[in-house]
Amino acid sequence: MADTSLFSRLQRLFSTNVIVRNVGGKRLKVADTSRTQSISKNNLVDRYQKIFTGAGLSGYSDALLTKSMRLNLFKDYESMDTDAILSSALDIYADESTMKSEYGDVLEIKTDNNQVKEILHNLFYDILNIEFNLWPWVRNMCKYGDFFLKLEIDEKYGVTNVVPLSVYDVSRLEGLDPENPEYVKFLIESSTTEHRYKSETSATRQELENYEVAHFRLLSDSNYLPYGKSQVEGGRKIYKQLVLMEDAMLIHRIMRAPEKRIFKLDIGNIPPAEVDNYMQQVINKMKKAPVVDETTGDYNLKYNMQNITEDFFLPVRGGDSGTGIESLPGLTYEATEDIEYLKNKLLSALRIPKAFLGFEEQIGSKATLAAEDVRFARTIERIQRITISELTKIAIVHL
Repeated sequence: MADTSLFSRLQRLFSTNVIVRNVGGKRLKVADTSRTQSISKNNLVDRYQKIFTGAGLSGYSDALLTKSMRLNLFKDYESMDTDAILSSALDIYADESTMKSEYGDVLEIKTDNNQVKEILHNLFYDILNIEFNLWPWVRNMCKYGDFFLKLEIDEKYGVTNVVPLSVYDVSRLEGLDPENPEYVKFLIESSTTEHRYKSETSATRQELENYEVAHFRLLSDSNYLPYGKSQVEGGRKIYKQLVLMEDAMLIHRIMRAPEKRIFKLDIGNIPPAEVDNYMQQVINKMKKAPVVDETTGDYNLKYNMQNITEDFFLPVRGGDSGTGIESLPGLTYEATEDIEYLKNKLLSALRIPKAFLGFEEQIGSKATLAAEDVRFARTIERIQRITISELTKIAIVHL
């Protein structure tokens, strides 16, 4: 007898990611929950294995190898998120993707069945609290390229809660079943540390079925499959170059900016063996200044008010070479144009106009930034479509 429990039916339903249901009579409606029809089945081995191993392994070893390669990218994304420009860009992506409609709704539910509409409205606005939670979901998806939600499902009440999962711990497994190439599972590996009497770190492994996880991923490049490509990946190299150039500018300004002096001291007929002692006496006499000791009230003549290495003391000898003091101006740094060049390349990689990040020209009086620039609006629309596809998956599981 066939297993008719809820979880068995969900497993069969999501075994191909394509949901087919009867909507009345002979009419059928197809929902492709993970956009598998637009993905070539030959790209299930992602780019990390192609670059680092040439020929990938299979199964869990494949996922573990991919995970180690992805962690290197995540470290870069974390450092990029501390940058003012990139952090603001991620905020703008999330802000524009979760704008409320004229009716004050973040998500609009379209269906002819009023009962289904009420159920889904209760799911998204009361259970998932999407008005507050959708913003960090979209921001994390744009930052890492992926975002995972674990669905807590009850046989009687449907989806009762969602738990965000760290991209560091989750691996997507595909191609496990030769008879069903669309079969997908998720492997969660997390380390827990106990601090009762002594610190003990243990790793936990958990496998989740496709219907138990909503995988938000930016499918903009097939070379990154089965994962998404971060929205800031295009500026990763430029960001590193920009940081190096800015550090070079600061170091140059700090080390080379102070004005230095050259003291040319006429040593007259002093024997060469005594020139060094004479120069040191002059330097000490010029550099020392009386300072009052706060504890005793005495004068301290040994305190050096200035750094000797800032100035140059040169002994000179000759008929018309008297004592003189010259100034050396601080070096000027002319690499600000290079920094502007790299910053412009970074902004072009983010696909956000300069005005939206507070640079140069002013923006208009439109209600949203997406209404100001058509190309930026297309980027936001693509992020919204990807988000809606996974929210549709959650809705189908709940219904």
